[in-house]
Amino acid sequence: MYTKRLSCMLPGNMHYHAHIDINPRGFLRVYLVESNQVHEAEFEDLRFERHGSIPSVVCCEYAKPPQKDWHVYLSLKDARELINSIVEASEEYEILMRDL
Repeated sequence: MYTKRLSCMLPGNMHYHAHIDINPRGFLRVYLVESNQVHEAEFEDLRFERHGSIPSVVCCEYAKPPQKDWHVYLSLKDARELINSIVEASEEYEILMRDL
């Protein structure tokens, strides 16, 4: 069970970079390189939204009412890869727990 890292360039003219760590135990960590910011969330607090043609990953605590904690815009390719990586990590964790 390993943490997978995605490195991507964020959309826009600034050419910012992000390193996204997907931990199979259900955690996501986003490190925004140029601004030196770190965002973390559990898989269950994440959702994906579209703003026009630009997707974003959003951490939303499910308080009443739901409140956005943070969001990061991604390219369509990186958003798809992130979604697939989260699904794979969740499945890997379930298999491991079932085998124990």
